[in-house]
Amino acid sequence: MPQFLVGLILMLPHAILHEASISFLGYGLPPEQPAIGIILAESMKYLSAGMWWPAVFPGLLLVAMVLLTDRLGENLRVILDPYSAQE
Repeated sequence: MPQFLVGLILMLPHAILHEASISFLGYGLPPEQPAIGIILAESMKYLSAGMWWPAVFPGLLLVAMVLLTDRLGENLRVILDPYSAQE
């Protein structure tokens, strides 16, 4: 059971990135739905005008969310795995 829980948590960053990339390409959620990929796709229009902040902050949020979720899964794996605690 602990391996299953860790596996689910470690798969979550991949699901987040896949949803964001599919939404960014326009194949995911409709544009009316709030999603990081849609926000990033809409912000690409403003980059040529010199407005970088609509793209940078959602991108940083996406990276932070993925890294924090991955770190949570790794820490949970270390806590639940008695063999890795001895290393």
